[in-house]
Formats: sequence, C-alpha cells, structure tokens
Amino acid sequence: MYTAREIKPSIILSFAWPSLLFYLIYSVCLCSLTYWGHIPVGFSFVPIGLIGTAVAFYVGFKNNSSYERLWEARRIWGAIVNASRTWGTYSVSYVKTETDISGLTERQLQTKLIHGLIAYINAVRIQLRQKSVWNDSNTTAHAVLKGSHDNAPLHLSLSVFLAESEVKYFLSKKNPATHILKAQAKLLDQIFRNGGINERFYVQMMALIQEFYNQQGAAERIKNFPFPRQYAYFSKVFVWLFILILPFGLINEFLKLGTEMAWVAVPAYMVIAWVFNTMEVVGDTSENPFENAINDIPMTAICRTIEIDLREMLEETAIPPALTPVDNILM
Repeated sequence: MYTAREIKPSIILSFAWPSLLFYLIYSVCLCSLTYWGHIPVGFSFVPIGLIGTAVAFYVGFKNNSSYERLWEARRIWGAIVNASRTWGTYSVSYVKTETDISGLTERQLQTKLIHGLIAYINAVRIQLRQKSVWNDSNTTAHAVLKGSHDNAPLHLSLSVFLAESEVKYFLSKKNPATHILKAQAKLLDQIFRNGGINERFYVQMMALIQEFYNQQGAAERIKNFPFPRQYAYFSKVFVWLFILILPFGLINEFLKLGTEMAWVAVPAYMVIAWVFNTMEVVGDTSENPFENAINDIPMTAICRTIEIDLREMLEETAIPPALTPVDNILM
C-alpha cells in the first residue's frame, strides 16, 4: 500500500517512461511523414473521439470493479483484526482454571490460544501472497518494491509462535492456516471439557473460529478467482487501439492551423495517450490485492498490529515494534 499523500515522480516515471518513449517516437514519425514526406496521414477526429469516449467508459467500469476487489480485501482484513482482538480478550478474561489441562497451566493455555491465533493470521497472509498461475510478478508494480520488505518464509513465521513439532505438522498440509485454526478449536474444546471456560464463552469463541474461516475463505476467493480476463484484456486492447489511432486525428486537426502546427500534435498526443494508459494501469495494478505489489493490502503491517495488541493482552514485554512504510510503501 502506498502511504504518501502524493506519489513520487520517480514512481510515476517508472510506470510511464517506456510508454512515453513510444508515444514520442511514434508521433514524431507520423508528423515527419506529413511535414517532410508530404504524405497525408491524418483523417477526421470524429470517429476517434467516439472511440475515445467509449474506451473511457469501459476503462472506468474496469477500474471501479478493480477498486471493489481491493476494498473488499481491506474489509476482510478489518474483520480479521476485530475478531482477533475479541479472541485475545476472551482468552485472557474467560479461560480460568486452577488445575492443569493437557499439562498446561492457565497462563500457558492463554498464551497458546493467543500465539496460535497469531500464527494463524500470519499463515493466512503468507498463503495469500503465494504467486498465482496467472500473475505476472515481473511488472513495474512489483519492481518498485525494495528488498527491505518482510518476506519471511512460512516456517520461520510460524516457529516464533509454535513448537517445532507443530510447525512440521502444519507445513505438511496443503493449507496450513486451516489446520492451525482446527488445532485452536481442539484446544478450546479440551479447555471446555475440563471446566476451563464456561459454555457461554466457549460457544462465542467457537463462533469466532467460524468467523475466521469465513474471512479466510473470502480472501481466498479473491486470490483464486482472477479479475475476469474478458474485461481486463479487452480494456488494454481498446486503450491501445485508441492510442495508436489518436495521432492521425490530432495531426489532421492541427494541420488546419498550418503545416508547422502539425508538430504540436506530438506533445498533445503524448499527454492524452499517457492519461488513457495511466487509467488502464491504475486498474490493472489494483485488481489483485494479494500479489506482493505496490497496491497490496498491507497484510504484514496488519498482522504485526494484531500481534502487538494480543501479546500486550498477555502482558508480554518482548514485543516487536509496529511496521512503518519503507519508501512510502507499507506491506
């Protein structure tokens, strides 16, 4: 997630310069044919204007749909934050026992419930950031990220909160996060059967487990179902079709003001083409919010926030600091 109020020119240029270079060369070649070659390359701007209007509406629809996917992903993680805090509060407030349960004291049970949940949300985060079959990880949106962003593998993230035997078991599963949460449910059931929590709060905590599964499933739906290709692909095709025919109409219009004025079509074309291409790129880089790119949902920072909140509920002192943006990018 880009956090600065204004996007740095260097980032804008990293996206724009290859296209701008093409626009410059393309338009200069066409103007040269008109000015020095005396070859009339222009034609009426009316059909081009109609195509441009249609393309603008089409790209607007795509961008709106891309934003909906991005915002739904953020709502999902907002719900995970709220449910995690509730889980932590219930764990330290309502898990009470004077005798050991499964060889664990009251404090150890509370810690296991909370650390297990922190492991779960980090497993969800890392699983969501795995590369999709259809995702191109060599785009500019990925390239602008620096290596200082946290990309710790799953086993290292889990080993902070779980025993080594548990980590090995969960990593043997296709969906480790699902099995971590299942283990939390089994532990909670053991606590309930041994009188460590009353039925009312047991039911509420089991409902939280269901909520976590619901939100995980919603996030996996976004991850595993790409933005429909018929919209994404033809949006790019239509934008570039418009960009390629645009200079012919501009040259024709400026020639009406004089032969020398044909060259004014070059900067005018570059600006208009850049605007349309930027609209396309904005939607393209927002449609997949879990792909390790600049517009990702800041899941690492959200997981760290949850970790801090829950470990403070346990009165732990060795708590890592909140994550801050690196080069105005928060992951």
